[in-house]
Amino acid sequence: MMDILTNKNILLGITGSIAAYKAADISSRLKKEGCNVKVVMTKSSELFITETTLESLSGNKVISENENSNTISNFEHLDIAKWADIILISPCTANFMNKLANGHGDDLLSTICLAFTKKIFIAPAMNPDMWNNKVSQSSVKKLKEADINIIGPNYGSHACGDIGYGRMTSPEQIIEDIKGKNKSSLLSGKRLLITAGPTREPIDPVRFMSNYSSGKMGYEIALAAKAMGASVKLISGPVSLDSIKNIKTEYVETSEEMYQAVMTNASDFDILISTAAIADYKPINYSKTKYKKDENNISIEFTRGVDIISAVSEKYIDLFSVGFAAETDSLKKNAKDKLIKKNLDMIVGNIANHELKLGFESDFNEVTIFTKNKVIEIPEAKKSEIARKILNVIAEDYSSKVKLVNKNVK
Repeated sequence: MMDILTNKNILLGITGSIAAYKAADISSRLKKEGCNVKVVMTKSSELFITETTLESLSGNKVISENENSNTISNFEHLDIAKWADIILISPCTANFMNKLANGHGDDLLSTICLAFTKKIFIAPAMNPDMWNNKVSQSSVKKLKEADINIIGPNYGSHACGDIGYGRMTSPEQIIEDIKGKNKSSLLSGKRLLITAGPTREPIDPVRFMSNYSSGKMGYEIALAAKAMGASVKLISGPVSLDSIKNIKTEYVETSEEMYQAVMTNASDFDILISTAAIADYKPINYSKTKYKKDENNISIEFTRGVDIISAVSEKYIDLFSVGFAAETDSLKKNAKDKLIKKNLDMIVGNIANHELKLGFESDFNEVTIFTKNKVIEIPEAKKSEIARKILNVIAEDYSSKVKLVNKNVK
């Protein structure tokens, strides 16, 4: 099967950073993906890597502004901009990032970017102080508003000895992010119903049973899905998060309310992503008065609640259903058992332990995606990044399922 980048024309721009040596690996990886690669070097980048290396790996003559170069014509920037499907600038220095954000075109690479109307990706590489500089962060905001994709930077040690954000993302991750962004178009126009947060099961007028779920994962998935062009509705349990602008949100409290909301809405959607940590049990009898302190022991009887995602997958067989499994042990076995038992298309599992600060309440997580025929491990990262990666897998598998259903119908 052809990959998403096969036969794409990729223009790799290299600016003057010590990380320029990584461009060789990027060029090689792009070629292995089946891309047609051309390289544009700024004058300063020539201090860190040679044209010969890049020409050998890309299979094309390097385009530069070297005085001895005969590759420049009056309309070179326009010709290259028309040829390329994607522009990747890696590494991207603070100087070039600020220049790009403010629409400057004083060299070949920047003028090509000004003439380019498709997807631009940059992988910043700079000292932590330069990255955190207010001017640089203002440029980051401008680039995002201009729909220019920023990959990284990562946290770590730098050649200068400083430690912080500013390290260029690894070549492998850069390629994966570009592939992911191109896959994201598969969600454009699709209708996603997302549940998030905990539920609260009242015991008496002042007490309830709940869990440590913050809702952050579900909210990040909703944000990322919206950015990918999907139509999103969020059903949220009680959380301390701000509502998301331009995403319709229905707030519920108990598992029964969550059940009713999901079942009422499910028929209007293509994909259900159930990140909510829904209480498995609820008190049989609600006490209308507060349990008193003078009672030495309290006996409360609980009953099993409705398994919401199982009920949905059984009733709406055409709905692409994605569950979440927060486990404290035996993740692979428990997640796979739930995948089959609940008849889901996919389940995302993670080890969750509040005491170890894993999953619950944290901005970071580490998850494994299980489908009926594959297992994908996503290493520890911010939940915003994990959300994008989960949606990329969902987009690809959903598209494959729709194609298979259409084929069988014919």
